[in-house]
Amino acid sequence: NLAVAYGPLTVAATGIAQKLISLGSYVYQGFASGVQPIMGYNYGARNYSRMKSVLKAGIITVTGIEIVLMAGYGILAPVLVDIFTDSPEVIRVGAQAVRAMMLILPFVGSVSMCRMSFQAMGNPVYAFCITLVRQLILYIPLLIVFNKLFGFVGLIHAQPVTEAVMMLVSIVLLLRFIDRMNDKYSYGGSNHG
Repeated sequence: NLAVAYGPLTVAATGIAQKLISLGSYVYQGFASGVQPIMGYNYGARNYSRMKSVLKAGIITVTGIEIVLMAGYGILAPVLVDIFTDSPEVIRVGAQAVRAMMLILPFVGSVSMCRMSFQAMGNPVYAFCITLVRQLILYIPLLIVFNKLFGFVGLIHAQPVTEAVMMLVSIVLLLRFIDRMNDKYSYGGSNHG
């Protein structure tokens, strides 16, 4: 809705950019789905050190893959947008939007893995809170403020800023939760880590 103020070509360009970036979401969704049963198994076994190892390895792997994908988007942005339109203006604005939106990729995988880990541990409230904070408390206000302060450039950079903050919040929240569980059960000698 905010993009409408910049005209129909900008709306079209932004829509194309969002569709292109959504392809990158399949990578991190696959990793998050793969981590979920491993985290759940180790949570049930109270093997908290392995949970941290899995989380670290998963975040490093998915972030590395998403950075490579991000580089591809950055280099090929005009070519990719050109697949959907012949309009030079839509291609120009769409490439600009792709290059801004691609900045979410190194962060969203970590957020998704943390959310899935909470679900695997039977704590959907934490997963829901991550989503709620991300959308209502950060993203929507940042969209409005960045749009007002920086115009279209601010509008397309609100999501990367949101995802970067949420990555830090999600990882800290999950690690603290794992540490609390470790402290709770380590006295009984049932922690394998």
